[in-house]
Amino acid sequence: MNEPLDENEVADGAEAKPAKEVKTKSVRKQRFNFIVLGVLVLVIAASVAGVMWFRQAATPEQTAETETAQGPLKGYATGSLANLITHETPQPLTDISFFDRDGKPHTLAEFKGRVVVLNLWATWCAPCRVEMPTLAALQKSYDPAKVTVLTLSIDEAKSLAEAKNFLDVHEPLVFYNDPEVQPLSKWGVIGMPTTIILDKTGMEVARLGGEAKWDTPEVHALIDAVAAK
Repeated sequence: MNEPLDENEVADGAEAKPAKEVKTKSVRKQRFNFIVLGVLVLVIAASVAGVMWFRQAATPEQTAETETAQGPLKGYATGSLANLITHETPQPLTDISFFDRDGKPHTLAEFKGRVVVLNLWATWCAPCRVEMPTLAALQKSYDPAKVTVLTLSIDEAKSLAEAKNFLDVHEPLVFYNDPEVQPLSKWGVIGMPTTIILDKTGMEVARLGGEAKWDTPEVHALIDAVAAK
């Protein structure tokens, strides 16, 4: 263990610092290290809590169901839809209000009577941007009065201009926004993008978390099957 320097000792030709000053600086350094460590612990704890909150946001019905394809539509979970989750029976989806590009309010109930491909996205989500052209291609393949690709942005107000400009490039998709980010708590969504398939009664029949190609034969087969009911 090093001995404290005497204030009269000289190191490398320079006057050494008093032992009291060295000790004071050492204490300060230790306090600083403890503070940094404490901040890191808080950050890690917050991150873990955030992940747990996202997972707990799922509704009881959704958490009880294993994340596999079930029911009459399970055969469509293949190819680009390999990660598709289908339900044994259609599931109710809590209605929410959201806004179009002009600020006019809308609800999911307005879209009953048609199949809805409900895509949740945001400008900060890279996979969302990647799959958007395929969603636009899907909409071009169907009459929107019968099959609607509803792209619902969860961007904050400061990012709305960017979100609108991005979607304008992907016609014929229509811009909608939910500034309250309700899908996280009301629909059990835990990541972006998430796409939910609704039948003509407004019930959820399938959902897929993550990026997918939405202009493939298997997607058309799924949509046609839901529309036929």
